[in-house]
Amino acid sequence: MGHRSRGRDGFTLMELIIVVVIVGILASLGIPSYLNMKEQALDKEAVSSLKLLRAANRYYRSKFGVYYPNGSTTSSLPQINANLSLDLRSNNWVFSVAGGGSFSANASRAGGNRSWAIGATPADPVCSGSPCP
Repeated sequence: MGHRSRGRDGFTLMELIIVVVIVGILASLGIPSYLNMKEQALDKEAVSSLKLLRAANRYYRSKFGVYYPNGSTTSSLPQINANLSLDLRSNNWVFSVAGGGSFSANASRAGGNRSWAIGATPADPVCSGSPCP
């Protein structure tokens, strides 16, 4: 009578530990890169929204002779969208617009300490707070 050799079913503990260590190393390399890319994307969202606000407000000024809102400041995104014919949506930034004889707009990070500001001049938005790119 021959002996049947038992086949190997599953993995050894050592093999599982090695796989877990390798996955942990890969994750530790990838997560900081992912978080950095997310911050860059959020910054680009703020910069492009502020440039759009400036362009829409220039159009508003060409129509009505003053920047929106005339002589005041608003942070109401529905009012900004309605008066400047925009469709800005953001859960990440709080926008404020000051108008009248001059124009300025700010985007402040919701729950953070970073903000971007833009004026009527063609200059790019400027970051303030920490950390800025």
